[in-house]
Amino acid sequence: MNRAAAIVILLLLAGATTRTLVTGQYVSYVKAGLWPLLVISVVLLALFSTAKGHQPKVAWLLVLPVLALLVVAPKSLGSHAAVNAGTVLTESDEYPPLPEGDPVEVKIFDYASRAVFDEGRTLRDRRVTLVGFTSTGPNGEHLLVRMILTCCAADGRPVKIGMRNVEPLPDDTWIEVVGSYVDETAEDGVNGGRIPFIDVEDAIRVAQPERPYE
Repeated sequence: MNRAAAIVILLLLAGATTRTLVTGQYVSYVKAGLWPLLVISVVLLALFSTAKGHQPKVAWLLVLPVLALLVVAPKSLGSHAAVNAGTVLTESDEYPPLPEGDPVEVKIFDYASRAVFDEGRTLRDRRVTLVGFTSTGPNGEHLLVRMILTCCAADGRPVKIGMRNVEPLPDDTWIEVVGSYVDETAEDGVNGGRIPFIDVEDAIRVAQPERPYE
């Protein structure tokens, strides 16, 4: 690779990364809080483009992420990833009362953790709002799912909640659910994790959130 080609590729990669930052598409690839690292990477790519030295042939591989960022439309992880991975939950040190509101908006991870590890104590007699996408369990269960990222989409893991009294919907349909805690769990066939349930009062279709991952 000659120097001119190397400069063009590095600047294209920096530009493509900048584009994902400006448009917000970067949240389809990495956790939202990592945007400062992406800004640093753009600066470093611009600096590397001015560096002198021999460019190995393998440097042409940098064309691939450029094409991926500029040509391929990003798509967040969905039901296919959810059914092939076990539900992931971690126990909190404490579960304070839910904020005021009726219904009160709760993250799917928070609801599932409270339902499983706190036995639903802070969820009883409360109506909650959850937002996630639909998925079908191995036994036909209607699941509400949200993917959680540690770093990037490659390490995405699902948090699953079973839904009672809900009309079947196609997989990967984003919905907003209003419902209440029900003392019921099922075993995830993938990893043996516990899947809590919610008694659905109302469910409406919504657009995919700007930040699809929790």
